[in-house]
Amino acid sequence: MKRYISRQIVGLFLVSLIGLVLFTSLTLAVQLSDLILTRSESFSTVFKLLALKVPEFLGFALPIALVVSTFIVLARLINDREILAFQLGGYSLKRIAFPIILIGLLVSLAGFGVNNYLVPWANLEYRKEIYRITKESPLPRIQSDLFFKDPSGRIIYVGQYDEGKKRIEDVLIFNSKGLDLPGLESPGNFPELLSSQSGALTDDGWVLTGGQVVGLDGSGEVSYTMKFDELKVSVDSAVENLAFGSRKPNEMGVRELRNNVIAAEKAGKAVAKLEFALHSRFSQSLAALVFVLFSVPLSLLLRHQSKAVGILLALLSVGGYQGVLLWAKSSARQGVLQPTLGAWLPDAIFGALGLILFLLLDKTGFRSIRSRLTSQSRD
Repeated sequence: MKRYISRQIVGLFLVSLIGLVLFTSLTLAVQLSDLILTRSESFSTVFKLLALKVPEFLGFALPIALVVSTFIVLARLINDREILAFQLGGYSLKRIAFPIILIGLLVSLAGFGVNNYLVPWANLEYRKEIYRITKESPLPRIQSDLFFKDPSGRIIYVGQYDEGKKRIEDVLIFNSKGLDLPGLESPGNFPELLSSQSGALTDDGWVLTGGQVVGLDGSGEVSYTMKFDELKVSVDSAVENLAFGSRKPNEMGVRELRNNVIAAEKAGKAVAKLEFALHSRFSQSLAALVFVLFSVPLSLLLRHQSKAVGILLALLSVGGYQGVLLWAKSSARQGVLQPTLGAWLPDAIFGALGLILFLLLDKTGFRSIRSRLTSQSRD
C-alpha cells in the first residue's frame, strides 16, 4: 500500500514540478527577450539567465507541485474506491496518509537544500548578469560614505571602500570613552578620534596608514595629538561584512543571514528584514510538509472524486498560504508583528489545522462529519 501510493504521488509530483518550472521559465523568457533584443545580446544570454533562475523557480514550485499531486491522486483513489479497499484490508486512514506525509518531509528537506545553497548563489549571479547587460559594466565594487557602529561603541566612517582591492580611504574612528588601541596608552576614559588617509582590510583587522589620533580631555579640549605611519585596528568581522557587504537577503545562505543579524544587532541597526529572511528560509522550506499535512486529511474528509476539484483545492490552499505570508511580511515590516512570528505564521496556521485534521482521522466524529458531507454532495 505504501509503495503504491508513494509511486502515484511521486510520478505526478515530478510531472507537475517540471510543468511549473517550464511555465515560469517561459514567462520569464518572454520578458527577457525584449531586454536582450534591445541590448543586442545573444540568445545564449537568455538561456544563461533562465538557468540561473531555475533554482528559485524550483524552490517555489516544490511545495505547489506536491499539494497539486496529493489532491489529484487522492481524488482518483477515492473515485476508484481504492481508499475504501485499503480500509477494508485493515489500513487506517492515518496509515494511508503516512507515506504522503513522509514524502512531504523529504520534499521540504530538498527545498531547504535548494533555497539555502543554490538559490543565493544563483540570485547573485543573475543580478550581476542583469547589471552587466543594462549598465555594460560589472556590479559596482566601490562604495562610498559608509557609517556604522561596532559592539565596543566606536563610530566608524569610511569615505570609500574598494571591494576588489580590499582598500579603504578617508577613515574616521571615534569613541567617547577612548579607542583603546593596542600600543597606544590613553590618558583616561576620554573621547578619542582617529583619522587615516587609507588602509587595507586583512584577516586580522585593518591596517591603516598615514593618520593621527587626537585625544580630548574632560573639558573637551585637545589634550594630545599622535601621528602614525601605520597602525593596526581590530574590527569585528561580522560588523565589517554587514557594513561592506553588497548581497541582498535572497542572495545569502542561512549562516550568512544569521551572522548579519548578529552584526546588525551589535551595530544598533534595524534587523527586522534580516530576521524575517532568516526564519523564512526555514519556514518556507517546510511548506511542502505543511501542505500535505493539511491537504491529505482535508481530501479524505471531503471525499472529493473530481481531479478538477482537487486542483481547485490545491490552488485555494496555496493562495491562502501565500495570502497569509504576504500579510505577515507586510506586518513584520511595519512593526505590527515580530519578524520571527511573521515568518512562521503561515506554517503555524496551516500546520495546526492540518495536525488537528490528521489527529481526527479514524475518529468517530470525523467519520460522521465525512458522512454528512458525502450525503449533502449526493443530494
